[in-house]
Amino acid sequence: MSSSLEGVYEAGIVDPGVPNPKPTKSFWQSEPHPLANHQSPWPTAPVDVIIIGSGVTGTNLARNLLAKRPNLKVVVVEARSLCSGATGRNGGHIKTMAFAVWEDRKRAYGIQEAIRLSAFERSHLDAMTVAARDNGIECDAVFTEGIDAYYDKKTFDKALAALEDMRVHAPHLAAQYTVYTERNHLRQIMKLSDRCIGAIGVPSASIWPYKLITGLMGRLIQEGKVNVQTNTVVRSVDDVTGDEFATVHTDRGTIKARHIVHATNAWIGHLLPELRPFVSPVRGNVVQYAPAITHGSKSGTSSALGLDSQYSFWLRYAEKDYDYLIQREQGDVVVGRANTGRRTTGDDSETDLSPMAHLRGFAHEVAALPSPTASANIQHAWSGILGFTEDGAPFVGKLPFPGRSHQWVSGAYHGIGMTKAFRTAEMMSYLMLGIEVPEEYPRSMLVTQERIRLLKRSVDIHQTSQKAKL
Repeated sequence: MSSSLEGVYEAGIVDPGVPNPKPTKSFWQSEPHPLANHQSPWPTAPVDVIIIGSGVTGTNLARNLLAKRPNLKVVVVEARSLCSGATGRNGGHIKTMAFAVWEDRKRAYGIQEAIRLSAFERSHLDAMTVAARDNGIECDAVFTEGIDAYYDKKTFDKALAALEDMRVHAPHLAAQYTVYTERNHLRQIMKLSDRCIGAIGVPSASIWPYKLITGLMGRLIQEGKVNVQTNTVVRSVDDVTGDEFATVHTDRGTIKARHIVHATNAWIGHLLPELRPFVSPVRGNVVQYAPAITHGSKSGTSSALGLDSQYSFWLRYAEKDYDYLIQREQGDVVVGRANTGRRTTGDDSETDLSPMAHLRGFAHEVAALPSPTASANIQHAWSGILGFTEDGAPFVGKLPFPGRSHQWVSGAYHGIGMTKAFRTAEMMSYLMLGIEVPEEYPRSMLVTQERIRLLKRSVDIHQTSQKAKL
């Protein structure tokens, strides 16, 4: 993207390339799935569907397609090991931020679509935890109260105003939120520092996302329902209108298919240069604090930040400046940084100095009773690539470009895939199979010629504005 709305990340149109073969080591991938590097027999005959990407989107799309059409021949191609992209590198939250973007959505799409988007995101809490339960997957799924803790009055006041407006137009959604302003509750119960001026809570969950998604994909592999090719980089796609099949060229050979799905999130722009101006690959930074040793306690350990696992947090310091944190029941903490000025890149083999310096020192400013040596408990530090879009919405549907007649896209979740990707994959399955899409799925996510026209106009305006400043 050229504009980098609100300065969240560097401006400019960037080719994300392909995933780096030597990424930073994520805590979530510290216990690899036994089939993490699985390679099925190479498909020599044409197949029905090739899905590029094995994260939340690719995995749940395969599940839903096969649930609706069990005889489909589905191949999943992954550049690295299973679930090694953003899904295996995020903060472990399932939490909506509907009120924080309520005004923007209402203005962009109207009240009804804003309500549909909010309800759709909220539904991921049940959808993902039910998937874990029904498939018997142990992934540390724990229901929490998700707390937006505010350390800036202007930002808190804006959030309260948005929540009040939501109460007018969507009281059933607004009722899910609880406002906290009593200082003793913030400090004594939530264990937040005196700098916190207020908080808003909503039902949420923390989860080990890698275990959930690899558990779902592993089951498909073991049941012989899907062909999976890990450590296989897609180099290009040949797609001729009128031909029965398109051809996917990889570094290990070619595969023909009737349908190709780009489910690579932030890397979408590499194989789809038509979308590159509208999708920015942005590097996020995350750390894991191991439990602190506590003499005299029953378990012998405690949270290095002194927090309670009944809560998960978004620590908001300004409009576009926050940290996202889960206090796991096991005692460790996972926290990521969402700051302005993030790097625009597809390279997750490095971390960034400023966010990492912050994550090593923030605890004593935002928590009430962190361990005096909290930063010494950091065991893992890693990065992941998020996909941000020019208009804030993901891209879902069949590509409306010449030479893409066999190709589809589902991804670019604007930084928060855990409340978008799982059920967006469900929506994609309806679209691909020609089944009427239920009303609950947001239509603002669809990739259409009109949306592309508006996006091009937006980019042109921002590029002209940038040139005028030079």
